[in-house]
Amino acid sequence: MPAGFNKYTAKVLTAIFFGLMTWNLIAQESDTLRKGIHQEENEYYSKLFPKDAKYDQEGSVLPSELITSGKSVTRMVLGWHPYWASSSAYLYYDYDVLSHIAFFSYEVDTATGGYTTIRGWDSTPVIDYAHQKGTKVLLTVTNFGSERNNKLLSDTSRQRNLINTLIFLLKSRNGDGVNFDFESVSFSQRSNLVNFIANAVTAIKSQIPAAEISMATPAVDWSNAFNLKALSELCDYLIVMGYNYYWSSSSTAGPVAPLSGETYNVTNSVNTYLNSGVVPEKLFLGVPWYGLDWPVVSDARKSKTTGTSTSRTYSAAQDIAGDHGKIFDQATKVPWISYPASSAWRQLWFEDSQSLTLKYNLVNSLNLGGTGIWALSYEGGYKDVWSIISNVFSSAPPDKINIVKIFPNPVKGIAEIQFTIPERADISVKIFDLNGRTVTVLADGIKEAGFHTLELNTASFGPGIYFCVLRAGKTISTVKIIITE
Repeated sequence: MPAGFNKYTAKVLTAIFFGLMTWNLIAQESDTLRKGIHQEENEYYSKLFPKDAKYDQEGSVLPSELITSGKSVTRMVLGWHPYWASSSAYLYYDYDVLSHIAFFSYEVDTATGGYTTIRGWDSTPVIDYAHQKGTKVLLTVTNFGSERNNKLLSDTSRQRNLINTLIFLLKSRNGDGVNFDFESVSFSQRSNLVNFIANAVTAIKSQIPAAEISMATPAVDWSNAFNLKALSELCDYLIVMGYNYYWSSSSTAGPVAPLSGETYNVTNSVNTYLNSGVVPEKLFLGVPWYGLDWPVVSDARKSKTTGTSTSRTYSAAQDIAGDHGKIFDQATKVPWISYPASSAWRQLWFEDSQSLTLKYNLVNSLNLGGTGIWALSYEGGYKDVWSIISNVFSSAPPDKINIVKIFPNPVKGIAEIQFTIPERADISVKIFDLNGRTVTVLADGIKEAGFHTLELNTASFGPGIYFCVLRAGKTISTVKIIITE
């Protein structure tokens, strides 16, 4: 025994050891203290929509009136269709790029393994409509919270009832599979989760061989409850929920889905999955069509919050940006806004066409299987979200250097410039006035092949006619821009 080592020292070291073990267990369960956006929004809307309500009835279209169209993209694109979407929202999705709809959701009754609600799965016209458009429809199964997941995953009888009920519901509506969304699973259920998925896959595919089984999985697995490699080998694919890095009760405002620049970010999350043994083609990157808007103490970047955030849909966030302007954060590759409201400050971090393009480019660069969207209907009237997917995941690579679109045009405030380059090149994007003078330089350097977006802030420009010029070597693409007061 070393000199100076006594019983008191041993007690101190023992206390430290057990203290560290306790802290580790707390850390492992920390995800139960942080609700995901799927859970938070479900809890909010469940108070507004009775569990036995019928959904999607208005604006329904008979299958005979629909025309099947072929997909124009090389990646799979899955979107969650929430029960709180407007009754006609599904009529306006772009089915040319949407390969899967995950109907949200079958809510597990943990006492039996049955459901407390299926939110209109038995009556919704979404399934027939999507099928006529060549889009598959999965039934999302939700179970939120460590206590609820402990009850289900530790009881094989409840699991059998759940699986048998799912088989019946899929057969009754010609469903194409299941998306399991179990959140805040504790470490104690790690092996049970794998066993459950294994049993579910075997049973469902024995009855419906073509059924697809997928999982919504966490961006950061705080509790180490998800055996990613094992789950990916059992499932057809995993959808990493690449959002909620800052959440509703965060102490500071911050990016919901930082591509880079934070300790935890989308790029690191995807690499964690790949490094754990998940093959790229079985991994989807989930992206947010929403933002979070906090009350804050000042207009400073990542200001301290004074309360919980409000979720803003993609369309609502773009409207706020149109009123107050936005800043594209170069560190995290997402936009944000600070704006005054009721004699106080609010700060909104969200997504736009530029940030989404960068995320979809990551999917391409890593050759992932596809992308997931939370949530369909959040785009509202902003159809650019669909054109971005179509352009980035196009089955045909761009064949020329070209400015595809400037939107809006005419513009007052902020516009998005979308352009393509067929191969890696040294390019520049500049704005010129009528006299040929350079007003601003938006890009100057090497860009990879593909579809790109840039933001143009015209706040300092005078009204009039300008020209956007994309140049690569001797090739030039020019589009006229009209700036209004």
